[in-house]
Amino acid sequence: MPIETQVNLVPGLPSKGINFDQIEKELAAMWANTSDGENGTRPGVTRACALNLIVYTTPLDDREGLEELLIQVNEQHPGRTLILVADRETREPKLEAYVSTRCRLLGGKAKQICGEQITIEASGPIVETAATAVAPLLVPDVPVYLWWKDIPHHEDRLFDRMAEMADRIVINSAGFDRPYDDLLRLAKMLADPSRLLRVSDLNWGALTSWRTLLASFWDVPEYRPLLDKIDRVVVQYRPPSDASEQIVPRALLLAGWFSSRLGWKVVGDAVRVKEGGVECDLRSGDREIVFSLLPDQTVELDHCMISSVALSATGDAAHFSVALRAGATKLETEARIGAAHSVGRVLSYEMRSEAIRLSRELAFLSHDAIYEEAVAQAAQLVEAITIRA
Repeated sequence: MPIETQVNLVPGLPSKGINFDQIEKELAAMWANTSDGENGTRPGVTRACALNLIVYTTPLDDREGLEELLIQVNEQHPGRTLILVADRETREPKLEAYVSTRCRLLGGKAKQICGEQITIEASGPIVETAATAVAPLLVPDVPVYLWWKDIPHHEDRLFDRMAEMADRIVINSAGFDRPYDDLLRLAKMLADPSRLLRVSDLNWGALTSWRTLLASFWDVPEYRPLLDKIDRVVVQYRPPSDASEQIVPRALLLAGWFSSRLGWKVVGDAVRVKEGGVECDLRSGDREIVFSLLPDQTVELDHCMISSVALSATGDAAHFSVALRAGATKLETEARIGAAHSVGRVLSYEMRSEAIRLSRELAFLSHDAIYEEAVAQAAQLVEAITIRA
């Protein structure tokens, strides 16, 4: 039987300030209301708490869309969700809290698995101390995830305090509105030994299929000698509608991944503007690799998507590529060595929803060392680009 999802919104009375005892009483009353009735007509209820999920958002966010997303996430990860809606633009101080439950019906509708949600609305100067309202509401002895639905800034004290509570932080670098500055700040935070941040990036997760297919070329023994002689890489991407003069974070992360995995280093400030993108020189020992990041204006692509990645070796004697095909619904690998040409794997490609990508990240607690190294290398590339600019 498929799992059905039911949202049971039973708001408590708004708490002026945060009355933690009142919140817990309201939650207890809600759980009592969802348990079996005297005639046994209600389905049984299991109160599940696999994790704490803190969601930082703003009044400008789509609250209805966020609620729908959390319904889907709760199916895989029932627990306590704490939504902090922070209005930093309003001077009037406010701190209010609301509670609700979120349930899913298991096969046959014989049993409900339920999680709970606490929404905190904060505005004015109180926002900067809102972490003190969140901390007492965390369920002990289960992991704490922080989904920061904004751009993390190194100097943001609220982010620092919330990050200290979290076992893992989820961001989405696709939302960086100033990609170069924001990526440099992210790299600085990840490299800070006093922070010890464990970060997941939904934008990085969107590159998983690309990284898997590109890495698969190294699984073919006859390709490896040629791949060791790569001298050119071209990544094409759809530029964003705003900040179109900057390389999108997804393309920069992919460049950072290549550099970190293959030991390529940026050669000083050897960066050139080319076709609206950039071309830079990387070095591996005594071998130079020309790495190009170029915009693709193909209409069928969504903003910031990668459209193709091409690797050339020994002056184009060998060519390997992964590209979107068939209206951006397929990923196709190709290899050409001399006159021989072959089409390799063809995979269905569907952009996973934000809910699916977030659910995936909530399964991990450890550091993602490969991601952190990719960010560090991408930051070095950004520094070279900005020096050239």
